[in-house]
Amino acid sequence: MARILLVEDSELILQVTKDALEARGHEVIVARDGEQALRRFLADKPDVVVTDCLIPKMNGFKLVENIRELEDEERTPVVMTSAIYMKQNYHRVAMEAGADLYLPKPARPEEREEFMRKVEELAGEASLTARGKEG
Repeated sequence: MARILLVEDSELILQVTKDALEARGHEVIVARDGEQALRRFLADKPDVVVTDCLIPKMNGFKLVENIRELEDEERTPVVMTSAIYMKQNYHRVAMEAGADLYLPKPARPEEREEFMRKVEELAGEASLTARGKEG
């Protein structure tokens, strides 16, 4: 399955999301702030990055911009997420920063399933693209 870099500063949300992704067979790399996430991104080469918008030391928007600056033509899929539903411009800012997808954090179990499905779709697309370039 996919190697997923999960960037989240809320311990509860991080653990619930990590457990759900691992239960689906994914390898999950954890970072709790933007600076740590950028180091983990460079060291671990994840298939997908899932990051909260509002994280310490470097917000998620700046993290995505930095990731995009470091990449060559191969682009790592990035999902940005937030529990702050009132901020309608987060979607726009996330996409401008270079995110591939913006999702609200799932609050209910049925939302979590949809969230996981969308993350896996991006992971699958990234895997197919990487395999196509190898062959």
